[in-house]
Amino acid sequence: MASSAFGEIHYPRYGCGKGFEDLPFCNSRLPIADRVDDLVQRLRLEEKPLLMVARLAPLGNISRLGIPQYDWGANCIHGVQSRCGRGSDGKVRCPTSFAAPNLLGATFNESAWWTMGHIIGVELRSLWKQGKGENHPPTQLPPLGLDCWSPNINIVRDPRWGRNMETTSEDPFILSRFGVQVTKGLQEGKEDKGRLQAIVTLKHFAANELEGTWKGPGGPAEYPGTGMCPGRKCTRHTINVNISSYDLASSYLASFRSTVVEGGALGVMCSYNSINGYPSCANKWLLNEKLRKDWGFKGYVTGDSGAVADIYHQHWFAPSMEDAVAKAVEAGTDVQSSGWPSGHAWSTTNAEYLKYIPDLVRQGKLSEEALDEALRHTLTLRFRLGLFDDPASQPYEHLSPDIVRRSEHLAAALDSTEQGLVLLKNEKGTLPIPEGRKIAVIGPHAASRGELLGNYLGQICPGERQSFACVETIFEALSNLTQQVTTAPGLPGISSEVDPKILAEAVATAKAAEYIILALGLDTARIEKEGQDRHTVILPPGQLALLDAMIALKRPLTVVLVNGGMVAMTPVKEKADAIVEAWYPGFFGARAIARAVLGHSNRWGKLPVTIYDEHFTEQFDMLSFDMTKSPGRTYRYFTGQPLWPFGYGLSYTTFSLQILGSSSIKVSQAGGSAKVDVRLLNTGERAGDEVVMAYFSPKEGTLPAGCAATLLRKELFAFQRVALQPQISATLGFTLTAASFQVFTDAGDGVSYAGKYTVLLSTGSVDVTMDVEVEGSPQQPLVLQPWQAPAKTTSVVV
Repeated sequence: MASSAFGEIHYPRYGCGKGFEDLPFCNSRLPIADRVDDLVQRLRLEEKPLLMVARLAPLGNISRLGIPQYDWGANCIHGVQSRCGRGSDGKVRCPTSFAAPNLLGATFNESAWWTMGHIIGVELRSLWKQGKGENHPPTQLPPLGLDCWSPNINIVRDPRWGRNMETTSEDPFILSRFGVQVTKGLQEGKEDKGRLQAIVTLKHFAANELEGTWKGPGGPAEYPGTGMCPGRKCTRHTINVNISSYDLASSYLASFRSTVVEGGALGVMCSYNSINGYPSCANKWLLNEKLRKDWGFKGYVTGDSGAVADIYHQHWFAPSMEDAVAKAVEAGTDVQSSGWPSGHAWSTTNAEYLKYIPDLVRQGKLSEEALDEALRHTLTLRFRLGLFDDPASQPYEHLSPDIVRRSEHLAAALDSTEQGLVLLKNEKGTLPIPEGRKIAVIGPHAASRGELLGNYLGQICPGERQSFACVETIFEALSNLTQQVTTAPGLPGISSEVDPKILAEAVATAKAAEYIILALGLDTARIEKEGQDRHTVILPPGQLALLDAMIALKRPLTVVLVNGGMVAMTPVKEKADAIVEAWYPGFFGARAIARAVLGHSNRWGKLPVTIYDEHFTEQFDMLSFDMTKSPGRTYRYFTGQPLWPFGYGLSYTTFSLQILGSSSIKVSQAGGSAKVDVRLLNTGERAGDEVVMAYFSPKEGTLPAGCAATLLRKELFAFQRVALQPQISATLGFTLTAASFQVFTDAGDGVSYAGKYTVLLSTGSVDVTMDVEVEGSPQQPLVLQPWQAPAKTTSVVV
């Protein structure tokens, strides 16, 4: 064990070193299952929980068998959350940082999602090899592991949720495709087809949709006993979410199922909350019946940090902490994430698995078979990563440190950022701003650096771990591309009230310009973040006052919004000439924004969420997880009028869309498919990107009367993104099968009903429709995803 810069400590990384080569579990010619079984039977009872706690450095090693410690839980939401490494020339190379996932969702680009996953995976391998630690304060940093606690594929249920920036969409199909592609890119490396590159850990399983403290639609307060948080404050640790089988299957579990079944995800994190009376990390139905038996999951399950303790302390689901540990292990929580052990520099609490498991087994309260099964789940992955094979024979061991932050990785980050900005309004051709015009960049985000990046950050710049000096501001990025750019903040800070002197300076600066870019929005330090929801969906009052001051100048005004959860921007929509939704645009965000507003790029995305008006908080209870209850959550069920609908987004060019062939087709429940070709033509004078989205809507009479699915307005089932030069067209093919029209029964089964449907093909601006008939038995739907077990309290954990 050796120390390095930043207080990091280097540990042995591979097992089966000198003196252990002859042990059967070290024989790489044997099947991995046999090797794992041999190792498990050699472990002593007291040693077993050492391999079941997420962060135990410097513990977690079993020296008598040559097993090194291993740290579960590197975070990789949009880049490896680690310290910088060094290249072969000795220069600092920090991990590539992409835009926040809410922007990535707006790209509607599966190849971009795969690319990000691959870059994170290969950079993690290199940084792990270098012994880098996570980006925490520099006191004996725990080393990285090769599993990422990402992606976050929880649905965007409510814009007030503090972690909307971590996930991609309110749509289960987009979440599913994002999860599948990130998983494939991260786990399936190019360098070594026989071993895993790294491991994803899908989070948070399931329905983890609350961060703050709530009393219904009002605000933070004690929540009266209703069975949701009886007699206690409603937080992410205490809440019991009541969810129907329909909503579980169609909204909350859909992305997890797809990412496990199709993507092959090998890690899942169970969440803090309870579902229908049972804590997620003690839920046999969720972790065993659904995840492993129904979906065929072959990986490991970790609890979120402190979630095992919550089973006892917060949910009162077990009579003691010992019993909570037994319930967690037996339900399928293979790894506990808790604080570091007492006496360690990183200690917060004792790890309950270490403290209680041996005695639970001796007392017959926990079967050793369940314990060994958990060990097989975790150890199998360490073997598949090559951590018990000769490192010299592994391609990953020979990765150059120069692969971190290589130029191709940076180009991919910029490329995806440009594709995720959304142009919401562009009156009178305000954008792009003509060359040579005087531009004033005003607003609290005009000079933002770290505030553009979102959360869960690795070290971005050389030097201090939270230095953002190398991040361009929007003002700097524009100044680097054009002349005559000035700036003023307009406000003392993101959430500040108006300061008359600072406002007057901004007005004077803007008045001297020909165009104004007003950078407004939220941040992850004070307004929305892990552990903190918003209680409003509007901009801070000071920013609205600044907006009015800029409007009064009667200059062409472009508002750029920086945010995670959507902002109800009625006054912005009414008063601004152009609006750019920039999300948390990341390291290259300012450059992408500057290139877009100056017309150097025309690669806009589409809204992956609905933008509601300011009355949203009056209409929706933050504690209701019912997706269909009037007026309905997300574009799939919402019956009101949004400010901007899901899928909306403009461009500097125009497109036409035409169905080639018949606008009425048939598919059969018995099998087979039909292909629909559409012609997308760039009818404008600029090159540009466009997205074509395919939705279906069941026609009246197709679904059984009164079922929840009759409230479905439309459902996305395919999308394609394409770049086109002016006056050039592309033919896009969409394959339809009976499965394309899957809905869910009230019991949770995924089915396809015989009957008539409308298919909508849309760019968000141009729509074409066609009629589709699914042929088959009107009395017997085609069952595509049987629910297997009723999601009822009595059938979950006993």
